[in-house]
Amino acid sequence: MAFTKGKSGNPGGRPKDKPWADALRLVVNREAPDGRKRLLAIAEKCADAAEAGDMQAMREIGDRLDGKPAQESTVTIDDKRDATDWTRGELVAFLRDQEADSSRAAAKNGRGGKPDRVH
Repeated sequence: MAFTKGKSGNPGGRPKDKPWADALRLVVNREAPDGRKRLLAIAEKCADAAEAGDMQAMREIGDRLDGKPAQESTVTIDDKRDATDWTRGELVAFLRDQEADSSRAAAKNGRGGKPDRVH
């Protein structure tokens, strides 16, 4: 079958089924022996663990309620100009230089010349 320009090769997209998530939803929505939903009992155990000082439980609650914190990224530029003073072309050239440096470092470190991702 030949490729048709403008038409997706996978019109339905990625399959929507998630069997593990579906199974978990079925289980946690069942009633616990005390009559409550199992998910509520699990959430209460997590909250109890957090109150007892369990940092992993505290982190899980924070991540679920507030979202995971954004990862900080730092770029060091030798030229001490303010970021607004750079032209778009200068910034693009800087990023290309950084990507080339990463490629050289990757090849030197035995990673097959594959650079780290540049965000």
